[in-house]
Amino acid sequence: MAQTQLHNYSVQEKLNKMDVDLIDITVKPDANNGAAMAAGDFMFPMVEIPNAVAVNGGTAILQSCCAIIAGGDADGADTGAFDVVITSHDSTSTLLQHGGGDIETDDDMASVTSALAIMDGTCGFFSITNAFDAGVVAIGDKKNIGMVCKAAADSTSLFVYGIVQNTADYNEGDIVLRLGFVKD
Repeated sequence: MAQTQLHNYSVQEKLNKMDVDLIDITVKPDANNGAAMAAGDFMFPMVEIPNAVAVNGGTAILQSCCAIIAGGDADGADTGAFDVVITSHDSTSTLLQHGGGDIETDDDMASVTSALAIMDGTCGFFSITNAFDAGVVAIGDKKNIGMVCKAAADSTSLFVYGIVQNTADYNEGDIVLRLGFVKD
């Protein structure tokens, strides 16, 4: 169990030690899903967020996320809701990315062992539900997330993957996630 050490730093030292960072991650929609995705499908496979925390095994607070979804065509860009999951390590990626299928129906996901392994590294998730069509891109965001994230003991990276909550076709272009962290 971690110990909270409130008196290691003065207020001034603690505030000077904190850092705010904006990290852009480009993800590619999961091509294994074909043209149209269904609710529960992976939107994009697990991707590393390098230097999300300041030191190995460190912590950060994920405060905001802006999603810029490319791929607009004559019909406009896709604006359906999706979930973003943040994890502390990528060891669950082999469990998650075994064909880009539906989380609720794939056999691998039915086992308790698989479910516990996925939960083990999960810091949390949030939904982006407010995307709007801006022509060649769709833009959505989530503010005031306040998710406490902790990296693996030997890493400064976190990892992210997405889950579709609609029946959209995101396979047309890249998605940029602009993640706002407060690093400790």
